[in-house]
Amino acid sequence: MQILILFLSFIMTLPSLMAVEITPTVQVNQSLNFIDDLNFENLDLAINRQLSSYEVQGLGGDIKFGSRVYPKRVLKDSLLLLQSIGANTRLCLQSNPAEECLKFLNQEINSKFTIYRPVPKKSESGYKSELTTKYTSYYSPDLTGSRVPTERFKRAIYRKPLETELQNFSRVEIDYKGALAGKGYEIFWVEDSFFDLYLLHVQGGGRINIINADGSKEIKYLSYDGKNSKSFKMIYHYLIQSGYLKPENASIDNQRKFLQENPHKEEEVFGTCPSYVYFRESNEEPYGLDNIPLTEGRSLAMDSKIYQTTGIINFVKTKRASHLDESGRVVKVPFSRFFIGQDTGGAIKGNARCDLYFGYGPLAEMTAYNMNEMGEQYFLIKK
Repeated sequence: MQILILFLSFIMTLPSLMAVEITPTVQVNQSLNFIDDLNFENLDLAINRQLSSYEVQGLGGDIKFGSRVYPKRVLKDSLLLLQSIGANTRLCLQSNPAEECLKFLNQEINSKFTIYRPVPKKSESGYKSELTTKYTSYYSPDLTGSRVPTERFKRAIYRKPLETELQNFSRVEIDYKGALAGKGYEIFWVEDSFFDLYLLHVQGGGRINIINADGSKEIKYLSYDGKNSKSFKMIYHYLIQSGYLKPENASIDNQRKFLQENPHKEEEVFGTCPSYVYFRESNEEPYGLDNIPLTEGRSLAMDSKIYQTTGIINFVKTKRASHLDESGRVVKVPFSRFFIGQDTGGAIKGNARCDLYFGYGPLAEMTAYNMNEMGEQYFLIKK
């Protein structure tokens, strides 16, 4: 009977145990130097978008950082605290030396937050390195389009079909064979190339500059709306394996150049990436997890199977693209910044693996295609 009672008691505790989200983290027992290279620009926007999501999604259950279990509401409290510190730091910078304001910032963060860092798995790049996290970057491509097809705007962007039998066509079947054409799932037609649409699929969201029939213009956004079940493979692998490009010359620009100069090879090349992404239209930036609009330079993607709850404050220290030098080579500079965990991605796998969202424009694009860096990553939880 005693054994039965103990067993029943254990079963009754399972729901509470299962409610604890475990993060692979350890506490950092030293003060750190916090510098935000944007002086908190856009951080309020990212935080407010996260807080709005919490109002809709709720924030129940517990989450474990290091050896300590917190109620998940601590994530909201942490965001509000960081928002307050950021506001006070900006106010300080208006009338005081930057050095004095930076000292205030670091005192506030180190005294009011407990700091954690992720622990990489043995299979991850950062396992044997003091710089523990691997960083890549993504952005939102710009396209030009129309709500109706014309001779100029003839390549379609599709939302996800309702019929199961229509959802699983391959890239070639959709783009080159017209498998979905005329079935009512087009949301825009663009003047951009199939390579540009492929890059839109790689990034998972974008911005579309619409030219209406009367000449008026508007801007809309494209967010991920699902995909077919076929495999995704970057086409540069095939371009290299086939000898069309050399490994040292397989940049995005050179991929584009090859396809422009060899249009008869397009279907062959894109046939090696049968995956196809569907989109939905929105008035806000592309959505991440929990329908949170991404904020350029402030949102990041982590492995959602490991970090299941959005809104974790990240402090990032790594390198990013800055500009091109006189010979056209990308110059990278160190930077550090506060980001909010608000997204995920199919290629983002691991305890210490992040994709940083840099938004729109040429610099964001250059950063996205030239970031493959190791760096430091810290999570901030209010004491």
